[in-house]
This record gives sequence, structure tokens and C-alpha cells, in this order.
Amino acid sequence: MKTKLLTSAILLAVTSTAAHAVSINMRHEWTPEFEGNDQVHKDRIAVSHRFANGVGFEVEAKYKSGDGFFDFDQFVDAGNQANISYKMKLGNGFDLTPQYKIENDSSSHNHQLNLTLGYKINDDWSTSFRHRYNYKLKNGEYDSHYNRWTVGLGYKGIEDWSLSGSTDYTFKEEGDESWKGNKNGFTEINFKAEYKWGNGWSPFAEFGVTPEKKEGSSEKDTWKPRYRVGMKYSF
Repeated sequence: MKTKLLTSAILLAVTSTAAHAVSINMRHEWTPEFEGNDQVHKDRIAVSHRFANGVGFEVEAKYKSGDGFFDFDQFVDAGNQANISYKMKLGNGFDLTPQYKIENDSSSHNHQLNLTLGYKINDDWSTSFRHRYNYKLKNGEYDSHYNRWTVGLGYKGIEDWSLSGSTDYTFKEEGDESWKGNKNGFTEINFKAEYKWGNGWSPFAEFGVTPEKKEGSSEKDTWKPRYRVGMKYSF
């Protein structure tokens, strides 16, 4: 209920005070059948805005296929999230963005604290480093937490195109696995290409990999592919 009220309040603020400055991001994700695991389709829609004073926020709703197959009548709610952040210009191409995010689904509640340092190298290149702390409250189970570092690199030197890549390195608590039985390790590698179509429309595509267990394996020792396509509209 609290999340619904927060979402409604943010959307009202967007439509009433930030006209012509809103971004809507619609994305479809497909994870193919892999090592005995069913394929999965996921969809999400996010609405975001950042004011001239540096304050920004985003709300997001997510869905996925309930039985692992692309069947619209089997899609189920996969949770929602809302975040608020503040982007500070530090000078000499640097900026710093603290963010608080809350994410909920049917089985857990996540509280995230993110701190991102961005650096604009020149008009074409930029890079970033983010530290994330995530605390998960699971219904009827023990709570858990992790820390994660994300390094990103972006390039805009091709007319109307932007290319980017990022990688995550996760530090999990004792007993949880990131890679090959270790609690620390790389947990995602992702590449993205976006095209500025005009009139506020920007289609994009992503390819990424995440750790997965081979069929019959007791630990995550291989990389599972993931594909995403989407459309961003800004007005």
C-alpha cells in the first residue's frame, strides 16, 4: 500500500511540475533455455525524471512469464521499485549521485543504498563507478545482504548512437555464492547500444551474461546469456 501511494505521488509530481522532462522506458528481456533451466521472458516499464536542481526519481513495474514460456496469459507480477537520488556536479567532469531504492516482490523487500561517481572524459567518452549496499528482507526466511561494485564505460562518438558496457563484482555474505562456490565474484557483464531516433524516441538493445549452474552442478560455474530490447521516450 505504501509503495502504491509513493508511486502515485511521484507520478502526480511528474505530470504537474515537470512537463516536457519525463522519460518512459519500456523493455523486454529474454533468457533462453540454458543448462536444463526453462526460458524466461520479462517485461518492465519505468518512469523517471531529474529536476534542474539535481533531484531525480524513478518508479518501475515488472512482469515475467509464470511458467518459463512466452505465453501472455501466464505473465505474473515480478515486483516494483521506486528510487530517489541527487546528482551533484563536482567540477572538472566529475559528478556524484547518492540514491536510495526500495524494491518489492511477492517474497521479499529490498532496501538499496547506491553511490555513483561519474566522470566525463571528453565529449565522446564517459565512465562511472558505483558502490551498492543491498539489504533483503525475505518473507519467512533469514535476511541477507550484499555489497556490489559496478564499473561502466560509455561512448557517444558516432552520430545518433550511444554505446556502453558495464560489469558487476558482488561481495556476498558467508554461505551465499557469487561464482564457483566463492562468495565474491563477477555477477554480470552487460553491453548496450542505443539509437536516437528523433522526436524523443530512442530504441535500444542489450546483451549480457550472468553466472549459472550447469545441469547437475552444485555451484555456479558457467555464464548464461540474456537479451534485451526496448524503447525510451522522453518528453
